[in-house]
Amino acid sequence: MSKVKSADKLRGKKIIVVGGTSGIGFGAAQAFLEDGALVTVISSNAERVTTAVSRLRESSPNLLENSILGAVADVRDEDAFVAVLQGIGKVDHIVFSSVDKIIRGPLENLVIEDAKWLFGVKFWGSVVLGKAVKKHNLILPGGSLTLTSGAAALKPGKGAATGAALNAAVITLTKGLAAELADDKVRVNVVVPGLVKSELWEKLGKTQEEIKKTFEETKLPVGFVAEPEDIAEAYLYLARAEYATGTVVEIDGGSLFK
Repeated sequence: MSKVKSADKLRGKKIIVVGGTSGIGFGAAQAFLEDGALVTVISSNAERVTTAVSRLRESSPNLLENSILGAVADVRDEDAFVAVLQGIGKVDHIVFSSVDKIIRGPLENLVIEDAKWLFGVKFWGSVVLGKAVKKHNLILPGGSLTLTSGAAALKPGKGAATGAALNAAVITLTKGLAAELADDKVRVNVVVPGLVKSELWEKLGKTQEEIKKTFEETKLPVGFVAEPEDIAEAYLYLARAEYATGTVVEIDGGSLFK
């Protein structure tokens, strides 16, 4: 039996992108659509879901009606979140890229409640999703769950201790979930992005000029700072790569070997 060509592996596949209304998640949703997949984006904010679905339709005007759908659910409300997933039905792949804050800055200025909020979304949200996939068989055999970490996990630095710990926890969780879901023939992997241009930077309270300066002053071996669509390539790879589970994909422009 011949294998499906890599370029066609995602065609017609059902994919959920949790956090797919902005930033890296939106970039991933767009990339899956371009590869012929049927995508549902999920966010806790109804307005963002509506806007994202409209933007995705505009970027690919030839899409079929059911190619891009949206749903509202909050990972902090496990029962309601799982009910929405069950309502969508079994899918081939799920991407989790839900994050609405960045923890960065002097440790002495850390707002613990902000850190708890982010852990609640990014780490515990990943746990809730992994549990739901296992308990309710949400992903078809041969499919995958892809989580999202961050480069600080591999290269913690000044001002990033807490964020680094969070992202490292997601990597460890990925390997554990890969073992937990192996009997269900579901692969679990994680993308570790480096610096990315996204809406999250504005939530740090920086001006557009300060954000632009940060990107301009960042010197990477590849010569540029990523847009969300650049990071999306990693999610496509992990969805297609049938031999990858428990795999950590670093996509950081070379920052880890600078």
